[in-house]
Amino acid sequence: MSEPRRQLRTDVIQHVAFEHAGVIADVARDRGHDIRIYQAGVDDLTLVQTDPADLLVVLGGPIGVYETEAYPWLEAEIGVIRQRLEDELPIIGACLGAQLIAAASGARVYPGTREIGWGQIQPTDAGRRSPLAVLANADWEVLHWHGDTFDLPEGAERLASTAATPNQAYAIGRHVLALQFHPEVKAGDIETWLIGHTVELAKAGVDPRTIRRRTAEIGATVASAGELMFARWMEEAGL
Repeated sequence: MSEPRRQLRTDVIQHVAFEHAGVIADVARDRGHDIRIYQAGVDDLTLVQTDPADLLVVLGGPIGVYETEAYPWLEAEIGVIRQRLEDELPIIGACLGAQLIAAASGARVYPGTREIGWGQIQPTDAGRRSPLAVLANADWEVLHWHGDTFDLPEGAERLASTAATPNQAYAIGRHVLALQFHPEVKAGDIETWLIGHTVELAKAGVDPRTIRRRTAEIGATVASAGELMFARWMEEAGL
């Protein structure tokens, strides 16, 4: 008699509730994962470290990695990520999550050029060979929503860039995928972003109607490409 298959699990660290795992969670569930969600700054992340999941997903948020005096719990979160990196366990980071992975790897994170809204990324040769290649299905257009950037961590491979932000995506081996943009977002969730980030949009001079209109045109296509990208990455990571 064969051994019963072990239950897989994905842990998700959120920083604001509306920036959730989106299509990443859909892919993980389709692949048989239970999902355990932690709210950063509220929930104790000790269990993420002492009972590590098969996959850790670290999501975005409107704070800076370097704001540890204002948000002291960031240091503990970076420590959890650093341990996972040292153990070479699979991890996906989106936006702030990618920046936290960079910081945990010893790279510098700092204010950069603000990019908010839909726009293309330029894949590197490595990116075209990676699961990111399926983003070509959406003409490499993705949702940007960031003001910070980071240096490429030691041992990382750059996968994509924009003119304003050279490090838009990187990989470390097959166990780390870090994305400065947001291919996890479902088109139907964009209104929660427009509401939640209304102050930032106003300060940046970005009209929410522009993002809403382009989301109606391209959002579902990008989400489908993102879903396939994450599925391929999880397959390659053995998840």
